[in-house]
Amino acid sequence: MIISATSADQNVFEMLWKDRGLFGNALLVTLAIAGVALLIGLLIGLVCASIKIAPKTNIFVKILDKIVGFYITVIRGTPTLLQLLIVANVILVVFKTMSTNIFVPMFAFGLNSGAYMAEIFRSGFNSVDKGQLEAGRSLGLSWFATTRKIIIPQAVKNVIPTIFNEVIILVKETSVVSYIMMVIGGNQVWDLLGIADKRGTSTGEYLAYIITAAIIYLVVVLLLTLVQKIIERRFSISDRR
Repeated sequence: MIISATSADQNVFEMLWKDRGLFGNALLVTLAIAGVALLIGLLIGLVCASIKIAPKTNIFVKILDKIVGFYITVIRGTPTLLQLLIVANVILVVFKTMSTNIFVPMFAFGLNSGAYMAEIFRSGFNSVDKGQLEAGRSLGLSWFATTRKIIIPQAVKNVIPTIFNEVIILVKETSVVSYIMMVIGGNQVWDLLGIADKRGTSTGEYLAYIITAAIIYLVVVLLLTLVQKIIERRFSISDRR
């Protein structure tokens, strides 16, 4: 029995080694989705946060503020998986007939991340001394120019740790993308969790593939945490100077 169990373990390890290329491709798909979603989220978050803190001097800004508030409330109040399914089957349903639909999860996760980034940036804006804004306006700069040149650079530095936390959450949340079928150039592709679900045929193999995917996620998160610490250290050095 011991020999049989050992042989089975060796077969699983051999399968994992044989599928290392599939795991590599799945990792690239996961990182590509997370990376593009992050860029979308940062852009949406920055715009939404700017609208939230903008002076409500006209009806147009007030309407935008209400829209942004509704968007943030809906995104933060509903599960990510449901948002993905709605985007895939309602908002971007046209991509179902196309040979490449990886833009669907990128947009869905970007939309999700944008709501959280908006709150992160808003807290960062509020952390900057209001005297900075008044100083910029006293120099003749418009509210937009003062915000872009003075407030945003300081706010971003203040919220870098929180942004990295959101990045880590975003990378892990992409695991639900396996609920929709992704194709690139007509060929189906999988993320890390998707490849684990696809390849694990028995209980032992399934556990082995799932654990391997978990280890890869953990390594990615640890690397992101290391990058975060390096950036924070450099900012702290520049502040002392």
